[in-house]
Amino acid sequence: MKKHIWFQLKEHPEVYFGQYIVPNFISNSIAIKTAENHWVLISPGEKMLAKWTEKWKSKETKISIIFPNSFHYMGVNSWLDQFPDAKLYASQKAKKRLVKKGFRNIIPLESDQPELPTGYKVLIPPGHRGGDIWLSKKCDKSSSLWITCDSFLNYDRVSNQPIARAMQAILGAAPGLKISQVIKWLLLDGKAAFKPWVLNQLEKDRPGILIPGHGEVECDKKLTDKLRSLIMHRL
Repeated sequence: MKKHIWFQLKEHPEVYFGQYIVPNFISNSIAIKTAENHWVLISPGEKMLAKWTEKWKSKETKISIIFPNSFHYMGVNSWLDQFPDAKLYASQKAKKRLVKKGFRNIIPLESDQPELPTGYKVLIPPGHRGGDIWLSKKCDKSSSLWITCDSFLNYDRVSNQPIARAMQAILGAAPGLKISQVIKWLLLDGKAAFKPWVLNQLEKDRPGILIPGHGEVECDKKLTDKLRSLIMHRL
């Protein structure tokens, strides 16, 4: 996929996504159109800004930004330069670290949430050191869209960068749908709480499309089964 270009998710036309590199790894920015002049941005990368404003910014455009955890903040200040009145949202757990990074007026998602299209809900997985936030959209009775953060990776190949490639091999992070060892070692501070929660949520939502924080969008009728197997074997 070309970097820094926004692509529409054809199954959910209100959703756009694009890729940027930070640092040496593919990261995803997500933009959800919630109304004629309002968008919700998740992990908005600095290099994604120019193409986005070229396509959609007007005098009336308002945005809300969701930090999907306390580590996904790079690039947000560039967006705030363009949209100084943007509302910022994060989990209460992530907010503590983000405030130390200089962000102000962050709204805890436990108490208030941005406007989202019909069918969306905010998920707050327990046990994440960085205070992860996911979004789920129910498509029908048997399927949903998941927008997650660092819990799942989906690189279609190993990196061309030697250091990044070595790290992916050590951490079991590529290729394909993965739960990296870094999740187990560093990002989960409550695996005993997270594992049953995610297995239960998986059965409730039965996702058929996944937009992870890093890697490629995964569309697969067997995605729920693949994620369940991955969770059972890796956590």
